[in-house]
Amino acid sequence: MERIHVASAAEVQEGRLLSVQAKGQKLLLSRVKGRAVAVIDRCPHMGMSMARGTVTEGVLICPWHNSRFDFCTGSNMDWASAFLGMSMPKWTHKAIAMGKPPAPLTVVPVEEVDGQVFVSLR
Repeated sequence: MERIHVASAAEVQEGRLLSVQAKGQKLLLSRVKGRAVAVIDRCPHMGMSMARGTVTEGVLICPWHNSRFDFCTGSNMDWASAFLGMSMPKWTHKAIAMGKPPAPLTVVPVEEVDGQVFVSLR
């Protein structure tokens, strides 16, 4: 794996998403309980960017269909419960999911050294 500089430590903030590119790959970074974390910027539901999403207490929420993910592990916590960010009744969730089963985000290893943030990519 190649270690790539993506940001200064000060740029990666709790409760905010930082969108960066490394080796042509779009990533989202944030800080959870003081630790810098990163995921591939691609919702596993429709493949769209989640850069306009929100992150609260370590949970990343997709802006398109409200899928919720643990930012540190990538695990799916709630799958496709909205349309274009608007909550929908529970009976519609299967239709919104388009038959796709819940899937996790891809987490990227992060390292902080001397006030700089690096990711490891293949």
